[in-house]
Amino acid sequence: MKKSQLPEKAKELLENGSVIISGADIADGVAERIQVYFADAGEAVMDIISKDDLVQNFPDEGVYALCTSADGKGGEFRRVEMFEGAEDMYFRTDGTHEECDEFAGVPTVSFMETVENICSLKLKKA
Repeated sequence: MKKSQLPEKAKELLENGSVIISGADIADGVAERIQVYFADAGEAVMDIISKDDLVQNFPDEGVYALCTSADGKGGEFRRVEMFEGAEDMYFRTDGTHEECDEFAGVPTVSFMETVENICSLKLKKA
């Protein structure tokens, strides 16, 4: 999918009640913090949630991870599957049932927070 088509696809997914994952902090194979977008009152809303929040509120309409290509020219939304392992619930986009969380290589939540903070900087005029 071309990069220019991603926002329109995101709009379609959100309007259908799906959740989009744009970042995840994973330690030792377990998601700790997950940055999600969802629709609320006709707008896309971002929140940072825990793995337990996603397990308990996993929408029937689906969860998708935003996966961009290495060259920055394309990307896709990969459907996230939730499954029960021996001791926990796990999330994966690659079709396997390896007992660790995987979200199509989205950046860390900390990285996304840094980008957002840079965007809101007030700079001195030159």
